[in-house]
Amino acid sequence: MNGFPQLKKTILKYRNNNSTLLRVNGELAEIDDENGIIWNLLEKMDGTREHEDIVKLVSSESPSVDDKTIAAYIEQFKSLGFIEDASLSSENILNDYEKERWSRNIEFFGSISSYGNNKFEYQKKIRDSKVCLLGCGGLGTHILLDLAAIGFNNITIVDFDKIELSNLNRQILYKEEDIAKIKVHQAKKRICDFNSSININAIETRIDSQEKIESIIDGHDIVICVADKPRNYLIDWLNAACVNKNIPYINGGLDVRRAIFYSVIPNESGCVECWKKSLAEHNEAAASVIDLDKKLDIDYDIPAPAMVTLVAVTAGCMVSEALKIITGIQPPELTNKLKEFRFDDINISTCEKWERHQNCHICKNK
Repeated sequence: MNGFPQLKKTILKYRNNNSTLLRVNGELAEIDDENGIIWNLLEKMDGTREHEDIVKLVSSESPSVDDKTIAAYIEQFKSLGFIEDASLSSENILNDYEKERWSRNIEFFGSISSYGNNKFEYQKKIRDSKVCLLGCGGLGTHILLDLAAIGFNNITIVDFDKIELSNLNRQILYKEEDIAKIKVHQAKKRICDFNSSININAIETRIDSQEKIESIIDGHDIVICVADKPRNYLIDWLNAACVNKNIPYINGGLDVRRAIFYSVIPNESGCVECWKKSLAEHNEAAASVIDLDKKLDIDYDIPAPAMVTLVAVTAGCMVSEALKIITGIQPPELTNKLKEFRFDDINISTCEKWERHQNCHICKNK
């Protein structure tokens, strides 16, 4: 279907001497356009004309080019992601309230989506998906608010802890009057005030086994884990549970002045056990520390440092990955790699990489 082509509303166009300039995602694309044919084409692609009518109209006004050339220009704009089909609407996808509340999301998705893909469908996928969030502390509260702001409408939240005064430097959903109250219940209250249509399933429990994680995450489309206890066992339980249930997950946490995060997609990417095998082959010291941590149950003697600036950036990165996995609008960025954000130099980089291991006892048969 050729539809009704129009220049995306997130792209600005300029006429400069013998060039046509397009401002795309903050960068300029310059097109040689001495005769103004491209400019005229962009003017005609305003969403009110069908593909064939645009071709005929522009070629009739520009005798130096034929229909085939104009059609080729349009195809090139499609392949570059510069135009969209104005005939694709929100009808039977989103109601008026949803269309208005998440209008900024929708235009963001439109800036990425390929010609012929309906930008409203991405918001519908978000609305209809089921997210399980393990942990409602610093990262968890930021992530939960982000998820609600984006429009995720079905969220399970899990934590066992009570709110303490020292939490308030980073756990943004809680207030002084909430001290000594259960985190998941207060988090649910705040989020439901923020978005009255959201469905929050608050589970007050301590995670103590793979089996418990499996029972909680069953039926969800994605798991985001920012729980940190028990430190030396939780990741293994999470990995095995999500691989068993074939549910993608994103895991992350703070490590003093840096934050780390990664994702695992069963049947597609390597898992945590694959990472460990790769680590043993390339970084024996790091692999031995992981073994010693678990064998001796080594942990910090004091509560770990936590700074809200690290928390906010990390939450944004993890939720961005969740968006990519749920909507498919871009390939996941955090699979088969460990990303880190460092406070010291304000830099996000890849610090470790791995591949799916053929003999992994966790994911090889998945």
